[in-house]
This record gives sequence, C-alpha cells and structure tokens, in this order.
Amino acid sequence: MGALGSDRPDSPRPANAGASVTVGFEATDRGLRIDDRIESVTYEIGLDADSIEPAETEPFRVPLTRAVDVTTSELVFPTLPEVFAYRGDEVAFDVTPGGRAEADAGTYELDVSAVRLKLYVRVVDSPVTVDARGDETVVDFGAPTPVRIGVRSLHEHPAGTVTIDDTPRSLMRAVSTFGSALKTTSPERSFPTMRGHPPTIERGERFEAPDHLEPPETDVRIEVPARYDAVYAVSSLAYYLGATVVPGSTPRLVAGDRAFDFPYDDLSRSANAVLRHCFVLDCVVRTEGIYPIDLAERATVLDRVDLDPATLYDRPLADRTAAYLDVPLDVTEDVFAWHLTVDVEPSVERAPLLSYLVNDLPFVRSPVPDAAAADTPDPTAVSEFFRSADTDAFVRSTRADDVGGDETADRPADAGGRVVSPVDAETVGHAWVGDDYPRGASKPTIESYRRQLDRRVEEDTVIDVTVVCNDPEMREEAADLYGFRDMIDFDIETCFDLSVAETRVALETDTDFLHFIGHITEDGIRCRDGVLDARGLDAVGADAFILNGCRSYAQGMALVEAGALGGVVTLADVYDHVATTVGRSVARLLDAGFDLYGALHVATESVAADSHYTIVGNGGVTLCQYPFGCPKVAVVNTDEIGSETLTISIRDYITRDLGPGVFTTPFLPDSSARHLSSPADHYFEIPHEQFDEILSSGRSPMLVDGKLRWSDEIDVSALRD
Repeated sequence: MGALGSDRPDSPRPANAGASVTVGFEATDRGLRIDDRIESVTYEIGLDADSIEPAETEPFRVPLTRAVDVTTSELVFPTLPEVFAYRGDEVAFDVTPGGRAEADAGTYELDVSAVRLKLYVRVVDSPVTVDARGDETVVDFGAPTPVRIGVRSLHEHPAGTVTIDDTPRSLMRAVSTFGSALKTTSPERSFPTMRGHPPTIERGERFEAPDHLEPPETDVRIEVPARYDAVYAVSSLAYYLGATVVPGSTPRLVAGDRAFDFPYDDLSRSANAVLRHCFVLDCVVRTEGIYPIDLAERATVLDRVDLDPATLYDRPLADRTAAYLDVPLDVTEDVFAWHLTVDVEPSVERAPLLSYLVNDLPFVRSPVPDAAAADTPDPTAVSEFFRSADTDAFVRSTRADDVGGDETADRPADAGGRVVSPVDAETVGHAWVGDDYPRGASKPTIESYRRQLDRRVEEDTVIDVTVVCNDPEMREEAADLYGFRDMIDFDIETCFDLSVAETRVALETDTDFLHFIGHITEDGIRCRDGVLDARGLDAVGADAFILNGCRSYAQGMALVEAGALGGVVTLADVYDHVATTVGRSVARLLDAGFDLYGALHVATESVAADSHYTIVGNGGVTLCQYPFGCPKVAVVNTDEIGSETLTISIRDYITRDLGPGVFTTPFLPDSSARHLSSPADHYFEIPHEQFDEILSSGRSPMLVDGKLRWSDEIDVSALRD
C-alpha cells in the first residue's frame, strides 16, 4: 500500500552484477531519471546539478551496473524509502520510511530502497541529513557537494548450462550445481539478490558441466533414493543450502559430521519444512550482520527458543545448519508464510524446467499429489455472490450451457487433456508441471521462462497496453483500466468490435499487456466478422495478457506457445458480472505492481470465481513496479472499527523481483519493528485520523469485509456507515 510500508530487497554484500543489462540515465527538468529497460523500472531523483557525468562504479562496496557523478546540494526521492547510511563498515544511521536522521561531515555510502533497483549514493567529507517532506524524502548535504549515484539492475541470467543423461543420478549431479549460484553462504543468502539464478539443465548423451558450476564447498549433502520424484522434492532445499544431492536408501540431511533424518514420511513435506525452518532462522541470525534491525520475527523466535544469533552468525554454513536442525520445526512453522508451491510430475521430461522453477525458491511437491477431476462451482457461493449484484447473471459465452457444465469439468475446449483440481497449497502462488490442466494453479512452460530472461532491451520505457473489446455490451469493463500511477508512463490503445484480420494484428503487434474482453468459443476468439483461432498464429507480440471470455484456456495456451510470457485465462463459462469484476480488478492490481499470481489471488478472493480462472505460462510476470517494495493489500473488517481506533492488517505479495527474504517497515504508529514481507497478516491498531491520512496518500487496494476496494474511494466514516 502506497503509505503502508517499504521493503529492503537485499544485503549490500558483494554480489555478481548478473548478465548484460541496460540501465539508462537521463537528465530531466526535475533532475535525474533512471531507466532499467529490461525490468520496465523508472525512477526519478530530484537534484540541482548543472551536469550529469558518467562515472566508474568504484569505490562502492557492492558491484553496480552503472554510475554517474553530479554536484548538488540535495537529492529528492519521490517515495518514502528506507535509508541505511554506512560510514566504513558501520551503520551510521538507519532511517525508516518517513523518518529523519542527520550526521556530521564524513564519508558516507547511502543504501536507498528504490523500487526494483539497487540504488546507492556516495559522498565524501559532507554532512548528511535525511528527512521526509510529505510523500518525498530529501537527502540534504547543506551545500553543493560532489555526489556519485550508482545503480544495479536486479535482472539476472543463469551462470551456465548443465547437460544430463536420462537417469536420476545425472539429475542429482545437476541439482548439486544449483548452489553455485549462491553469492554468499552467510545468513545473508536469505536476501533474494544473494541468490543467483541456478544453472539451466538440458538433456543429452552424458553428464557435462562447466568447471565454474562445481558444487559449492558447504559440507552439506542430502541423501535420497535415486528416483526423479525424490530429486525434485529436495531441489529447492539443495539450492538454498548449497547442498550436494547423492544417492541414499534413507532420506536424510548431513551437515558436517552430523546426520539428520527427515521428519516426515512424505519427502516433499519434509524438504519444504526444513527449507522454511532454515530460511526463517537465517533471517533471524542475519540481524547480527550488516542490517542490525529490529525484526519482529526475531523476537517471535527468540521468545520460543534459546538461541545465540551472534554466535550462529559467524559459524560455517554446515555448523549453522546443524544448529538450526537442533531447533524443533514447530518454532518456525507459523512465523513466515511461503509464497509459491510447484507440483512437478516425476519424469526426466520435466528436468529442463527445474532451474527456472527453483530460482523462485518454491516449495516443491513431487510426485504430484493426487488431483481430482474438477468439480463444478459451489452453487451456494455463486448464489450468494449474485444476491448482492446489481446486474443479471448473463454468461460471457455464446453457448446456452450453464456455468460449469459437464464439458467444462472434463476438459477445456479442444485443449487435449483433463481439467483437474490440484491438492490445495498453503501458498498464494501454485504452479502445476504435468500433462493435465490445473484449476486454481498456473501451468508454466519452459519457453515462457526463457523469453523472460531473453526479454529484448527497448529504448522506450513506456508501458504499452492494448485493450480489445469485441462485444459492444461489455464496454464498461474497458473503461479506465490502467494508468492510475503517476510514476509510470502508459500508452493505452483501446479497440472495439475488431474484425478477424484486425484482431490478428492486435495479437501479433508488440505490446506489454493485452486485455481481451468478449466471447470465446471452442473455435476461437469471436470477432466482428467471424472467429480467430489463436492456435494458428505464428507469433504473439504481447508479453502478458488476460483473455476474459468463457473457457479461454486453449486460446491462452496458444498465445504462450506463440510468444507470450504468461496470462490469465478461464477454465469454464463465467457470468458476465463476474468476468467484469475480475477483469477490472486484475487490471488495476497489475497497474498497482502485483504479478499475475498476486493479482488473480486478490481479484478472485471475494468473488465466486477462483475455480474459473487460472494462469498459463509464467505467473510471476509483472506489468510495472510497486513503489514501496512488495505490493501490499490492507485488510479491514468493519466490525473491528472502534469509536477512536480500528484494527488493520497488511499483507505483502512477494514478486519474482523481490523474492522471499525482503523486509518491510509499516508507516504506522508504534511499529518501528520490521517484518519479513509475506502474505501473512500483520495487525496494527491505529487512530481514525491517521487511517484517513493513509487512505488519501495514494491509490492502493484494500479488502473491506472481504470485498476489494480502493483507498482513494473510501474513508473511515464511509466504512462505519
């Protein structure tokens, strides 16, 4: 939420700068504009310099992509970032969002949490004052001062490729190289940018791996039976621990000279539990390092168990892991809400996708838990939803069938497989890597991940959105969908009632996002003069999309196979009112910085449509950046509004760019402690007046009594009424 918090994306320890990326600097009337043209990140710093000169990225403490020199008396950041000031290796001061600090003349390196960039500022022999002015943060040097500004993009490619033969032991050796992507074996690897992209896997005649992808020397190994399901199940854990995976009759983890049996009969459940346990304890212990912050989860853990974080921080990874495994799992199991679960069919054909999946540090389940054929929607839930609706329940389809008829429960139109309901996951994101078609989970493809990494660098940083509405009665959904963010440039083209040829051009033209509104049949996308079957397209220009018509799954998969990264589709007929509600909500949530996973989760939470919509391709695609780290949703129940205060909870939705391990500082009274960003609820009690100030500070999503609202449309008095 715009005024509810700011996140820290990583530790400033040395890290690889990643593969070739383009970060641009441009002088503007306000000062300096920074563009990451791959990640579609734009950030503008106000300054009063006469010139901006290219500079070396030395002597910053971390590797950076580019730097510039300016002479200015102040820097004005258009957000309320968190600022860490280092003087040598010590933290000189730490400014929480909206706070103030000052320091006498000296040499300082400022670490500024600026959207999806690593932004650093270095000054020599200068005093520094950091202070908030409304929704801006000003760094004042007192007089014109030479300043070096450095930036690192968060975009990163795999460091190499491993070739495997078609045996589980070969896959074990490949997964053992994943830890080579870790940029540190200290507890700071719990920060997302301390975890590089694991090497990719390809199938061949024999195992081959470049020398630089040797497994790290962590003295940690995981022993599991030589089966595909066992290797997949421990893949995320092996990556995070930098562990070697070797054959063993009984699954266990060996750290140094100590061995630990996995806690449950289900290997996936065990590996995921141990992953969360070690990750949470690393987040606690790292507070003894470069960021000595007041972390709420540290207090929770240390209230439950006697630990010495300072001693643990300095131990080698194997010794520290062994100490973690002496701590009962129930100490950490409810401390942090995980973000993504991936169900992987245990076959060698899925191996090339594995490193892309593990890069997001998901829970992995393999073999895939038994999934049932998809049920029809709960008629009670549907009735309850429409009992409060103002429109008739028209179905967005040209068929006469009712919603959720037998055909939609068995298979999507001509998609060639069953629609199934995977076993529920405890996470917001849920991906399915198998032959069937999942309801309530995404179906990623390796091509969509590869395209994301190979995304073409564009000089134009404007976000292009194409809205196609091929039904005159659905024009309401097409109005005012995008462009609410002052910091983001949108170029929105809205087209109505297109012909087959015109719709084909719209699908093939390059755009960041395509939003289709209209009818979809077994034959394809309904147009003014016929039907266009996307399965006949040779190329698609959209990076991401939503096909908001009935049973659009097969057409959406065709768009991904023809070039799109990912999109939102339907697995069943949908009522027109539901489609309009979900479509508008997804659009506005993407506009607010959510990825496809988060946008669909929030958009369908209060609508009887979670079983109708799913994601094809890459669910981690974002349209634009959220200006305060991870996107947030505020949750309010009106029966908890008192005469002077109300209880509010805040949920963070982790994205691929700011993965698990970032922390957030709520802009709320009596909340100086940081929290690990996660979709778990963090509760606060605040006065009505301050809540109204928060609501007026920007357009942010809220769940009010389970219904999606927007902060600029409500106030406390309206909620109480």
